[in-house]
Amino acid sequence: MFYGHGVEQAEDEMLLLLMHVLNLDFETLNQMVDQHVNDSDIQKVHKILKQRVAQKMPMAYLVGFSVFAGLKFNIDKRALIPRSPFVELIDMGFRPWVDLANTDRVLDLCTGSGCIGLAIAHYFPTVRVDLADLSVDALALAAENMGVLKLEQRARCIHSDLFSELYGPYDLIVSNPPYVADDEYNVLPAEFSHEPKMALVSQHQGMEIPIKILYQAADYLTEDGHLFLEVGYNDAVLSRVLPLVEFEWIEFSVGGQGICVFNRADLLKYRMKFKEFLDHHVA
Repeated sequence: MFYGHGVEQAEDEMLLLLMHVLNLDFETLNQMVDQHVNDSDIQKVHKILKQRVAQKMPMAYLVGFSVFAGLKFNIDKRALIPRSPFVELIDMGFRPWVDLANTDRVLDLCTGSGCIGLAIAHYFPTVRVDLADLSVDALALAAENMGVLKLEQRARCIHSDLFSELYGPYDLIVSNPPYVADDEYNVLPAEFSHEPKMALVSQHQGMEIPIKILYQAADYLTEDGHLFLEVGYNDAVLSRVLPLVEFEWIEFSVGGQGICVFNRADLLKYRMKFKEFLDHHVA
């Protein structure tokens, strides 16, 4: 069994399972430690556990939701299960790089379920957020989550191949794009096979899509705007393929890795380095 799709251990999965079967939120469940669980609910728990073990299906897909940044998101096979150290940046308000209290437009690029952008919109009521993705199915799920969180007035979904259908400028761009290489994907735990491959895999050591974002982002940022780009455990790969680029990697106190931050000026400074990689590797 592999735990890593929004959870760290089996106990976390059991919490999701009990929240689902008993139809309770976490706070209520946590206050019911002495509550007796009836036989019917026990049978439902066992049925789902058997699926989890036999199919290696991530628990979030079996129960239909995940918790990210303290919010409940609908989730199914249309998008990756929410999991990202972006949650700590949201909790920090992206300080010291960004003042979200004085931020207007935010872009969540490769949004998937919408969890990052919608969490930003939920906690910072002055911002407007665009949720962009190439997958129509993922955008439909993001729209559902937008409705559940009642954010339709400040968030919108845009079908776009990276920046192709977008119009800036944005004060903040966040992105957790595909960054897994094909050979890495082939040896991932079975749980990953249930997620959409297009949301995981990028060509050329996983770096084609991240570097395309680095190359184009400056054109869509305000003068004082920032890009936060996640490449997870492939942070060393990105640094290696762009040896002359000075990366600022964020250190997280509660775990996670692989988010770099650039202001617009530095994106322009290194633009030719990004272009050289793309010209050499991408037709």
